[in-house]
Amino acid sequence: MNVPNIIEQLVKGNSLFTQEHSPEYFDSFRQHQTPYITLVTCSDSRVPLQALMPDTSNRIFTIKNIGNQIFSTEGSVDYGIYHLKTSVLLILGHSDCGAIRAYLKGFYEETFNIKHELDFLRPLIKDNATESEFGKMHTQAIENNLDYQVNIACKKYKQLIADGKLTVIGAYYDFADAFGKGQGRIVIVNVNKHKTEGELRDLPLFDRLSDDEKEKYIGRLHP
Repeated sequence: MNVPNIIEQLVKGNSLFTQEHSPEYFDSFRQHQTPYITLVTCSDSRVPLQALMPDTSNRIFTIKNIGNQIFSTEGSVDYGIYHLKTSVLLILGHSDCGAIRAYLKGFYEETFNIKHELDFLRPLIKDNATESEFGKMHTQAIENNLDYQVNIACKKYKQLIADGKLTVIGAYYDFADAFGKGQGRIVIVNVNKHKTEGELRDLPLFDRLSDDEKEKYIGRLHP
């Protein structure tokens, strides 16, 4: 798509947004933000915030990087947790993650900065690099990365979690239907290092979900 077409899309898109939102909509966050979720997700263009909720304004403080990593944008994550005091840290991975694929297949021709950012994934990848079936290895590594990032967060924010002020959630945006729960589903795979389906479904934070909702939104690709 050429640049004039892109600019036209941006202008028309913003025009529609301003038409649909009155001045009163902006009043509550004109001078300060009060989000309740700090989101660490991937820069991948196939991961839209609308997959989480229709309107994320003043609800989600968003950090994006390749591989939905804590360490590569640690200061931004700290800001959401310590300054904005969000009660949830949501780490959102996704189908066909390019960062994980690049590390698994090798990335020797990438720029120094891309290599540096991907190298934060080294502890995750090294145990999987000899698997023979790439597709299986890739999806397992994506879920393993969520577990790895949750572990990092639970160490960093241990006291806040112990005090009941923070919950760390790892979730998988499944647009390839790897879980068999429907394309585009957000599937929760880890909460504060709890990562079996049985213990996840028994957690009090899911008490308001029906059994059907638990079936659709909680799961694991690999035990």
